Amino acid sequence: MTHKIKSVKPMENLTLLVEFQNGTEKTYDMRTLYPVFPQFEIFETDMELFNQVQVDMGGYGISWNDDLDLDAEDIWEDGTEVNKKKIDVVVELAENLIKARDIANITQKELAERTGIYQADISKIERGLANPSLSTLKRLAEGMGMELHLVFTPLQEEDGR
Repeated sequence: MTHKIKSVKPMENLTLLVEFQNGTEKTYDMRTLYPVFPQFEIFETDMELFNQVQVDMGGYGISWNDDLDLDAEDIWEDGTEVNKKKIDVVVELAENLIKARDIANITQKELAERTGIYQADISKIERGLANPSLSTLKRLAEGMGMELHLVFTPLQEEDGR
């Protein structure tokens, strides 16, 4: 499963607050990397550099410069979960389409060819920038050799009841 990063914020004590597209927020202590990747020790003396962290194109990682970067999966695996936000249904749809396409082992281009849906439109759906019709979703599912299932679930109150 691929976890994409939505945002990253530098915090005190060389810790990052990372929000993933699925709504999960995790903290990540950069100092844990020092034994394996001593190049990150530069942050001990260069807070300005540490504060320049940014999300890489596509959300697959974060970076400071060409020499210092971290993979989203590493942050997901080794970070400490602090919050799980309710995510927008459009973002959830985008993530589910990406996962389904990964499972089907096909590219956006191949899916476009199988469905007659423009690759640019598939890309927009996967980036959460489009609101596809049910017939479009059905065509996408069929193009991946899958069934489309829609589920309605009860709302959960803030206190967990």
